[in-house]
Amino acid sequence: MGKPDKTGKTLVQFNVKNAVYALVGVSSPVKPLTYMNTLTKDRNVTVKNLYGDGELQDSLSSDRSISGAVGTTARDTDFEKDLGIMMETDAGLAEIAVKSTQRVNIGFETEYKEKGMPVKTKKVWILNVQVSPPNESLTQNQDDITESTYDYNYTGYGVNLKDSAGSEDYVDENGNTVRIYTATALPDDDNYDTFLDSVPTPKAK
Repeated sequence: MGKPDKTGKTLVQFNVKNAVYALVGVSSPVKPLTYMNTLTKDRNVTVKNLYGDGELQDSLSSDRSISGAVGTTARDTDFEKDLGIMMETDAGLAEIAVKSTQRVNIGFETEYKEKGMPVKTKKVWILNVQVSPPNESLTQNQDDITESTYDYNYTGYGVNLKDSAGSEDYVDENGNTVRIYTATALPDDDNYDTFLDSVPTPKAK
């Protein structure tokens, strides 16, 4: 028996580019984010084992958020002012103590290669994100320019999936809502061309 044909299966994903953001809960256009060069995303799922009669009977999963870091080539002052972690004063820009953080949605593009197919780009939104101020480390130049990098650590809380009409939260056959952390558009999707122009509201089919 021969090997199964994997044509069309994603072989590798690479690159991250064209980052944007939009504020949550206020009327805000999609704005460009300073050049993104890294992105990490970790799932924070915890499992509670349920025991009875001296044996493991079942388990429950808790999946309340995702976390990670958005890495950029430089600090984005517009982004940080929108987040409420920087403001303009008569002495210039000032970093201020964080009392509350404006949540944002973060969008970006990444490329992928399917077996036997050309390279394609998919577009992604990370939804309802709380971002921390970046840590900063500067190093003097020596023989070469020493570039600085900036990581905005984040926690993504997601949004509830809406019903097909988009008016109410979707509820599954067990009476549960469904939490959506990311939304992705592929080149064959109808909304692909304009996907990063506005923040999507995920709806059930």
